[in-house]
Amino acid sequence: MAKAEVLLTRHFDATRRRDLEAVVAQLHPDIAFANILEGGDVVGIDAARGYFQRQFAMAGVDIGLMRVRPQADGWVHADVEITLRRPDGRLWSQNSAVIAYLLRDGLIVGIDPQPDPGTR
Repeated sequence: MAKAEVLLTRHFDATRRRDLEAVVAQLHPDIAFANILEGGDVVGIDAARGYFQRQFAMAGVDIGLMRVRPQADGWVHADVEITLRRPDGRLWSQNSAVIAYLLRDGLIVGIDPQPDPGTR
């Protein structure tokens, strides 16, 4: 559990800073996840780099890690807070969500946003 929490804390810190290379360094070469921005799937490091680059270009999206919970099936749930701001900086939306992560060899190999907290 401690290793998962350390990895996800680093991942969310790098994401908050929009440090593309630090985010990519935490991804397994076999990374795969659904592209929630544009539809389809993201498979492999190059596709993941492009996905995060486009996500970082979107102004006003911040995702903060609140808690990490291991699951019996090997996935790790990250309880997160998602804040969206308008281009002028005013708050538009703030919600909590759960994102499931699959870890392999100390890296993130799967990312699966959950539709409802506690499902997976």
